[in-house]
Amino acid sequence: MTLQQKTLQRYRLLFPNDTLREISARTGIQITRVFRLFNGKIMKVGELEVFEKVINVKISENPSFASLNTAVEEASSILTNDELAKVAEYIKRKITARTYGRMYIRTNYESAIIA
Repeated sequence: MTLQQKTLQRYRLLFPNDTLREISARTGIQITRVFRLFNGKIMKVGELEVFEKVINVKISENPSFASLNTAVEEASSILTNDELAKVAEYIKRKITARTYGRMYIRTNYESAIIA
C-alpha cells in the first residue's frame, strides 16, 4: 500500500461520511481533483500535506492522543530498549486485536444482512 493510499484510507476512517464536496471544502482541493485522487490519480506533495494536516488536526482534537504522544516521547528517553520493545509489542497486540475484531464483526454483520 502506498503512502497516498494509506493517507486516503486514514482520511476515510476519520471522516467516513464526507462527500466529495465536503472533502474539497475541508482540504481546499478542487472537487474534480479530489475525485481523481480517490480514484487512483497520483497525488502531489502539496495535496498529501493538506490531507495529512486535516488528519492531524482531527486526531489532535482527542485529548488522549496528546497524552499518548507525551508518554511515548518520555518513554523513548527514559526506558531501556527491552522495555520499549515490550511496550511496542503490547501496542501492536492491541492494534491487531482491534483490527481482527472489526473484521470479524464486519463479516458477521454482512452475512446477517445477506441472510
